[in-house]
Amino acid sequence: MKNLTLSKTETLTNVGNSILKHFKINPFHDTFKPLDDVLNNTNKKKVCLILFDGFGKAIIEKHKDLCPFIYSHIYTSFKSVYPPTTVAATTSLCTGKYPIETGYIGWTEHFSNYNDDIFVFLQSSKFSDKKYPDLKNTILKVDYIWELIERNKKYKASSIQSFLVKGESEQEQLENYFKETDELLKTNDFLYSYCTEPDHLMHAEGTNGENVKQMIVYLNYKLSQLVNNNKDTLFILVADHGMVDVKDYFILDHKDLLNSLSSQYITIEPRFASLFVKDESLLKKFYESDLKDYFELKSKEELLDEHILGYGTPHKMIDSFLGNYFLLAKKEYMLNDSSNDIVFKGHHAGISDDETNLFMMIFNS
Repeated sequence: MKNLTLSKTETLTNVGNSILKHFKINPFHDTFKPLDDVLNNTNKKKVCLILFDGFGKAIIEKHKDLCPFIYSHIYTSFKSVYPPTTVAATTSLCTGKYPIETGYIGWTEHFSNYNDDIFVFLQSSKFSDKKYPDLKNTILKVDYIWELIERNKKYKASSIQSFLVKGESEQEQLENYFKETDELLKTNDFLYSYCTEPDHLMHAEGTNGENVKQMIVYLNYKLSQLVNNNKDTLFILVADHGMVDVKDYFILDHKDLLNSLSSQYITIEPRFASLFVKDESLLKKFYESDLKDYFELKSKEELLDEHILGYGTPHKMIDSFLGNYFLLAKKEYMLNDSSNDIVFKGHHAGISDDETNLFMMIFNS
């Protein structure tokens, strides 16, 4: 059985705290020492933290010939958080806090006060058109590292996210994203720059898709331009998680599994599935006979006691967000509760090394 206790010193959370420390903000947790060394020794006045979504260590190694500029600037390895998914991982990086603290754990979370399963980033119901527009300003309110830096009034700080940039096509949107990143670097001491690719394409095509390969070539080229155009800036490139090719495991096809649940619908993530279980013995029996080779089974108590979601004071609604059992994917399967008709060829949030292991690249050091 894999030890899933989260490191206190070498995850995305620690990277976020290193940024805070560099800009004279008291960190919330331990910093990431290899990054501290770079920041302490740089003569650059500006820092740009770039995140390419899904561009984990295994993806970079698999496609290293397509991204020579990026590959030649690998500095060190480190880890995502659990679950290694965008909601949890980017929030941990951008707040310096763990998922257990922020409440940003996965794509879908159960909110008992609304009696609804909600897509966290979209602030909308899984089952209807209902919207929860104040969610991020109330229950899930967090302070981002650029806000904390800006609030301190010693430095200028900002952020940019590619999916919020206007463009008539995805290609134009990405072109404008890199242009706007370049522009923001002229007026900020710190910039966080987030790009949805190659995650978006890998979900649709898998990790070896032709469009994925073309996107990696494009990202490598655009990043090289950005770095070379801003010699006064230290660039740090990371990912939030990796990606693996996946197959569906349909809950409705397995009567004993379905009968063990009080709800057929999973929350958190398909590969880090939170279950609301009514018959523990039936679930454990089915797990031993059918699921053991593909998933780790954890109770909610084990998840918390082993600090899989990190450290610190748990979010006030953590009991609502977490079911009483979890199935954590270690091989290719992802749970499908038949509530989503999207076909995924690639996914993440499981506990494999390909999903959790990351590279950090440093440019203009």
